[in-house]
Amino acid sequence: MEVQSQIKRKLSEPDSIKIVRGLLSEDGVAYRSTFADAVCRRFGFHDARGRVQLSGCIVALRELERSGHFVLPAASARGAKGARSARRLDAPVEDPQDVPGRSGEVGGLCLIKVDTPELMRIWNELMLCEHPQGAGPLVGAQMRYLIGSEHGWLGGLGFGAAAIQLADRDRWIGWDVATRRERLHRIVGMSRFLIRASVRCHNLASCVLGMVLRRIDLDFDEQYGYRPWLIESFVESERFAGTSYQAANWIEIGQTKGRGRQDREHDHAKSVKAIYVYPLQADFRQRLGGVEPVAASTLGLAEGLEGEGWAQQEFGGAKLGDRRLSERLVQGARTLATMPGQAFSGLARGDWAAVKGYYRLRLQRLDQRPDPVGQCPPQASLSIVSTISCVHTIFRGNGCSSKMDLPDAYDTQPTFS
Repeated sequence: MEVQSQIKRKLSEPDSIKIVRGLLSEDGVAYRSTFADAVCRRFGFHDARGRVQLSGCIVALRELERSGHFVLPAASARGAKGARSARRLDAPVEDPQDVPGRSGEVGGLCLIKVDTPELMRIWNELMLCEHPQGAGPLVGAQMRYLIGSEHGWLGGLGFGAAAIQLADRDRWIGWDVATRRERLHRIVGMSRFLIRASVRCHNLASCVLGMVLRRIDLDFDEQYGYRPWLIESFVESERFAGTSYQAANWIEIGQTKGRGRQDREHDHAKSVKAIYVYPLQADFRQRLGGVEPVAASTLGLAEGLEGEGWAQQEFGGAKLGDRRLSERLVQGARTLATMPGQAFSGLARGDWAAVKGYYRLRLQRLDQRPDPVGQCPPQASLSIVSTISCVHTIFRGNGCSSKMDLPDAYDTQPTFS
């Protein structure tokens, strides 16, 4: 499955809604699940192994029903009963016994894929009782593991669909909206990670993270017919330092905005979390259709100053309240760049009107351009003046009054960079 099926987007199209209404008018539509199966086959909603994407289709159809486009058949009684019955144990999972203090000393440490009803009940019980977010439900293609050992159950992990939109992640990958929609399924979110509170074992968390990262792509390929290229997870920075992620070589790339997956009203009701990712493929960014971010770097003494237009590009958009001031800023920068490090008075070659105008220029802010670090090297820092006495000396030498009307802000050293 190289491109992710866009079930909701496809079914929301006007022509698709007409087709769905036509299918609803046919005889023999008894239950919602059988109707969703017919819709999947009509539109070709299949996963990488050729199985109909029933759950995703039902979710999309229910949202369209809530929007008033049509009325779906009733859910089957058996399905409703099954949805209400929690698959968990009758009692809490027993605490592990005699767990060593170091991960390398834990006997029989292993990851067990949750693929039977009994293992699912154990996983659910652990998460419901001991994880802050409970057992779920998880979203999308899912994978669950129990952390087993000779001492008992030590915890568990759960993987599901990645966040639909994540500004810092999407910027870091460098993909556009269309590419994200097509390839988002190649990112898997680790939404549950539990080391039980009764377990005190040094390096166990980072060890378990390493173990699961070595097998998650193979398990996904076996179950869903494709391999993820990137894993993402989130850490509540106010409560946790993310030490285990860092020890397992995860990369912190930014923060969330405090919005959940269903935050359609922009309530920002959830806590802000640090975003961690782990690439499963060295060329993950290329596979995802992203672009490598360009890192800012310090240039050489004269690099970046060759063309006539660089000063206009860097400073031309500055809003100083008067077009003439902006032009003076551009011209001053261009003049200083001819010999970085030299005083403007010397570079002006006797043009004292330019000298006076330059030293009267007060830079308060550059609204349209960030500060040009990386474009203009530190050696060419465009200082306006070293001290007020220097300015007075310059103009006295040319017969000017020592009481010349110079800006009162020159008791500081404003700079361009």
